[in-house]
Amino acid sequence: MADPLLAVEGVTKSYGQAAWGGGRAAVRARPALDGVSLALDRGEILGIVGESGSGKSTLARCITLLERPDRGRVVFDGTDLTTLDAGSLRRVRRQMQIVFQDPYSSLNPRLSVGDALAEVLRVHRLVAAAAVQSRVAQLLEMVGLPATAAARYPADLSGGQRQRVCIARALAAEPRLLIADEAVSALDVSIQAQILNLLLDLQHDLGLALIFISHNLYVVRRIARRIGVMFAGRLIEMLPDGMPLEAAQHPYTQALLAAAPRVGRPIGTLERQDADLVPTLPAVGCPYRARCPAAFEPCAEVDPPLAPGPQGHLIACHRVMGQLSQS
Repeated sequence: MADPLLAVEGVTKSYGQAAWGGGRAAVRARPALDGVSLALDRGEILGIVGESGSGKSTLARCITLLERPDRGRVVFDGTDLTTLDAGSLRRVRRQMQIVFQDPYSSLNPRLSVGDALAEVLRVHRLVAAAAVQSRVAQLLEMVGLPATAAARYPADLSGGQRQRVCIARALAAEPRLLIADEAVSALDVSIQAQILNLLLDLQHDLGLALIFISHNLYVVRRIARRIGVMFAGRLIEMLPDGMPLEAAQHPYTQALLAAAPRVGRPIGTLERQDADLVPTLPAVGCPYRARCPAAFEPCAEVDPPLAPGPQGHLIACHRVMGQLSQS
């Protein structure tokens, strides 16, 4: 079997010493990322889902070494990025591009669309000077924008158009891995669908590996083959390709499903379930146990490891693993 394009191995990242819950004795500080490991094959789509503060964006930034992990390794195409000097890392990082949530803040308002794309081409010396404008037009066409958009500025564009420009700018670097970090969450629902379809088309046509990050499981399932679920900086469940969302076993994943907006759900029910998703992290044991309806004695003593569950997928839950051992 070929080595994966990307391997994240035990990555941990902390920011400062602030503790959850105002420093109460029953609550402990946890890293933004806590020993996360995952792999991504060439041309594969992986979804990452979790609530705000679960570590999704920190994971994206650590993968690209925009944030340097405190511990662990990030191996891209056989190279451990954490061992590279600045120059070597810059050359490799071109192959890993991120599209962020807010397309307006991601673009320089003083640069036209054409100049923003041309800047990438010139910095990385990807095309000859005489071919820059034609490549800019080609990139705009790839994301569904006319060549005339090159003369416009970010303020002249809609949110969906700006995000298309951000995608085009990422593609200008000719990456092998594209990370979409909440790339549709700031857009209207109808525009979200267009951007999701665009990402799928580009991934297929260009053979990209894609990590799609969102807080909404149903949006992630629309685009991803495998789905990793994060809570409190940890990967707590990995749903394999073809596994229905409703078959998820971890109580937190089930809570995310229950809280996701769907047609016909009473608004009050959604609000109550969202309110239940405020993080509280106990001092010992499973970080989710204070909110978990299935918690029992082992949950208060030991953090459950991520291990194969009853349906063969990875899960970190004492209750589920206990049911497996009894069956």
